[in-house]
Amino acid sequence: MSRPQPLVDATPAWRLLKGQVVVAIVLTLLVMLSGVHSGMSAGIGAGIAVAGSAYFAVQAFRHAGAASARQIVKSFYKGAAGKFALTVLLFAAAFGMVPNLQAGWVLTGFFLVQLVAWLSPLRDALRDRS
Repeated sequence: MSRPQPLVDATPAWRLLKGQVVVAIVLTLLVMLSGVHSGMSAGIGAGIAVAGSAYFAVQAFRHAGAASARQIVKSFYKGAAGKFALTVLLFAAAFGMVPNLQAGWVLTGFFLVQLVAWLSPLRDALRDRS
């Protein structure tokens, strides 16, 4: 007997998270060539984006199956709200506690890793077309 299909497929979310981690590492290493503080700042910004995405993925995909449709919706809302709160708290902690933080590189790291999340659905749609 086959298993019922889940209402939501977490595979794209985990693929996205892996892509964000790769971009965060590569970006940090590349920016590190221009200076330790720059690389650390870009890495912190990238890490904030990855942490928010990871929190959302864990929360949003905790439940599967038709019997848990209401829980799935609640989990997505909880994941989105938690991602926002975690992102705000991590930015506040970084700017408040890390000396020599370069705001431009923090924001660049964050937005470049976040860009992966924005472009991932487009990449998946193009992949599905072919």
